[in-house]
Amino acid sequence: MEPLIVIILATVISSLFTVFYMNRASKQTEITLNSLGSQLTQGIQDINSQLEPIMKTNSQYMGHIQSLGENTRIETTLDRKIGLDTMDQYGDIMEGIKLAFPRVAEYLEDRPEAITKLLPRLNTLISDPETRKRLNLDLSGKSGGLSRFWDHSREE
Repeated sequence: MEPLIVIILATVISSLFTVFYMNRASKQTEITLNSLGSQLTQGIQDINSQLEPIMKTNSQYMGHIQSLGENTRIETTLDRKIGLDTMDQYGDIMEGIKLAFPRVAEYLEDRPEAITKLLPRLNTLISDPETRKRLNLDLSGKSGGLSRFWDHSREE
């Protein structure tokens, strides 16, 4: 029976040492984790303080981008209104465009702001004698053709 008592006694002592070392290890682990947690918190605070100027700059940049978008909307609206007013003021030019360029006139009805880009091109196009012949445009004013649409200098 003695060996049985020795085995039981050794098992109990071994179990006590295991519990003791587990307790000690868990306390050490808790201390280490608390230390790492405080270091992590400090690191996050350091990163946030370093990122603060970048975040401010980013906010300012986003504000500028929004103002650019607002300026673009304003410019688009102004271009559209200018196009509508131009088309209203020069109805005879619009009639000439409808006669000579029906698809362009159709486009202008949807996008009146395009007339500001079209008029300089038409001026260049109409100043070419070959184009005038091809489009059957008489700008001399003799036959009373379409000259009233293009040549406003004679009216002044």
